[in-house]
Amino acid sequence: MKRQFGLLRRLGRMMVCATLLTVQGGAQAQRSADQWYAQGQTQLKAGQFAQAATSFGAAAGLNPSAANYRWLAEAAVGAGDYAGASRAFAQAIKGYRARSDNITANALESRAAPYRQEASFFMQGAAPDRLLPTCARRLAKFEPLSGLYLGLYVNEQGIAADGTLSAGSQLGRRLAVYFRYFRLRDPRGLPPAEIFPVRFVQAVKAAGGAAHIALEPGVPLSEISEASLTPFARAAREAGIPIFLRFAGEFNDPGNAWSRDPALYRAKFRLVHDVMARLAPNVAMVWMPMPSRLEIIDAYFPGDDAVDWVGISLYSVPFRNGDVSAGTLNQNPLDVLGPFYDKYACAHPFQISEFASSHRSEARPGVDYAPFAAEKLRTLFWGAYLKYPRLKNINWFDLSMQDSPFVQYKATERRNDYSLFTSAAKLGAFRELLAQPYFLTAPVVSEQQEAGVPVLRPVPFPASFRPSGNVRGAVYLKTFETPTALALSLDGSAVPILSTPPYTFVLSATALTPGQHTLRLLAKGAKGQILIDQVKVFTAQP
Repeated sequence: MKRQFGLLRRLGRMMVCATLLTVQGGAQAQRSADQWYAQGQTQLKAGQFAQAATSFGAAAGLNPSAANYRWLAEAAVGAGDYAGASRAFAQAIKGYRARSDNITANALESRAAPYRQEASFFMQGAAPDRLLPTCARRLAKFEPLSGLYLGLYVNEQGIAADGTLSAGSQLGRRLAVYFRYFRLRDPRGLPPAEIFPVRFVQAVKAAGGAAHIALEPGVPLSEISEASLTPFARAAREAGIPIFLRFAGEFNDPGNAWSRDPALYRAKFRLVHDVMARLAPNVAMVWMPMPSRLEIIDAYFPGDDAVDWVGISLYSVPFRNGDVSAGTLNQNPLDVLGPFYDKYACAHPFQISEFASSHRSEARPGVDYAPFAAEKLRTLFWGAYLKYPRLKNINWFDLSMQDSPFVQYKATERRNDYSLFTSAAKLGAFRELLAQPYFLTAPVVSEQQEAGVPVLRPVPFPASFRPSGNVRGAVYLKTFETPTALALSLDGSAVPILSTPPYTFVLSATALTPGQHTLRLLAKGAKGQILIDQVKVFTAQP
């Protein structure tokens, strides 16, 4: 690190000297880092982003402090240099962490995430060497060997008078998982429907799906006992279908009563697991934090032996907390997932317990955000398809917070419309998933897990392979802004590519002659600037 900073200092001094000689003919003495910093701030306030980036770059070269890199990153963002911004943010984050200022470092991680652009090539239809990561011990309960369950939130209005799920008729087919919330209360004196969501689970069973129950404590954690859990567990067993039980989710939200005592939370989660394992073996336990304050979740982890699946909730909305000055149109819903997935995916399959994108926001009524909502839907599902092979269930939160009587406690500006069936753009993007065998529309039970034929998943484009015909590929593409132009070429010749995720393409067998080939992807932004220029060199074997 010291050698790196030393090199940066020397480069900074060279930049300073070159700038002074060019601008002032060498007549003025070299400026200090503080002087460059002050000039950068002045230029930044004036909207002179490229000049500010030069000044902050000189300041960082002389003094590679976290603050200098932070403002270099901000200037680079303004100048549209997202690659430079990402590098500068990374240096700033390292600097703040070295000072043990994790609050600022975490804030900058969120700030930097949208500017980390990447592109990677995948091959479709090729059999991967392994369907589970080498570190995975075994399949979890109800985990498919490959593929991803499609799931949907169902409220009481989603169950028709005859007890069937209305979503099936709206989509034209069934889904693998259906979920809803349910409150755990003291079962003494309660009717069966208030002990267990009987009507909902019966409707799911009729649809051939698995039930996902978000079970929230309606009593203090300290009052939950084996006796209070037993009626729920017996009803779950009698249901006779796979059940994903998400107990006391989003425990890292200080607004939830069950967040107060991590040790008590761990003990009660383990208790629920033990009771279900003994009385309801058709229940898989889901441990699910919310996507913020992830730095504290280790204190709540009940142990690998008590957790079957790990989940998280992700949402894409036009504005953060309904604040029109805090737009989030450029945020990728997968930005939060990476480090969290990497930490737990060896031991557990992943579930996005709730996801939705909003096509209407009360923060700006009357504005149609359907293109944004459809884009984020494709970004999440197809990104999971390409990049996260152990992410095996995504559940769409099909609800409008603008008219639901259950969420009117939210401030008006924070009410979003997440409904799937009232947006033609979102529904069309979701139906695209139904045409891909990777997205599963029926759950597997334990005895089917090993015996079933795995669904092929995409693999990273190999450095060398023997073509046996046309090659189908796809691109994982993450850019700060939606590309307005995509160009793919093979050895300089244009190759058609889909303009939306998963950016599929086909390489003709006749073009894949034995020898080395170059695949190049060029993505441009609204102003014609280059967002991504990615090259993949590979060898076609004879």
